[in-house]
Amino acid sequence: MQCFASDITHCGAIGSGQVTKVLNNMVLFQTVTALSEAYAIARGAGVDPEVLFDALSKGSADSFALRNHGMKAILPRQFPLRAFSVDYARKHLEYAIELASEGGIEPGGARNVLELFAKAIEAGEGDS
Repeated sequence: MQCFASDITHCGAIGSGQVTKVLNNMVLFQTVTALSEAYAIARGAGVDPEVLFDALSKGSADSFALRNHGMKAILPRQFPLRAFSVDYARKHLEYAIELASEGGIEPGGARNVLELFAKAIEAGEGDS
C-alpha cells in the first residue's frame, strides 16, 4: 500500500477498514449537510456566505469538508456531476445505519441525511 498511498491506518481485524470508511463517509455527509444549511441560513439572514465560511475556517468548525466541499463547491455553486452520486452515498449511509442498529445505537443525524438523500433521489438527482 505504501506504493500508492501516503497515509495508511491499520484499523484492526478484517472488515475494520470498511467500517471505518463507511463511518468516515457518514460524518462527511452530515458535515456537508450542516455546511449547506449554514450557507442557506447565512444568505437568508443577510450574511455573505463567503464571509461565514472564512470565519468558520478560522474556528472550531474548520474541516476538510469545509475547505474542499464548502469552499470549492457550495460557495461557488459548482457541483461536479457524478463525483459521488447520491445513490452511492445513500448506500454508504445505509451501511452505517445498519451498523448502528446492530450495536443498539440510534443514528439520528445519519437518518436525517438519509431522508434528504431520498428527497434528492425522488427529485431525479440520484445519479448526480
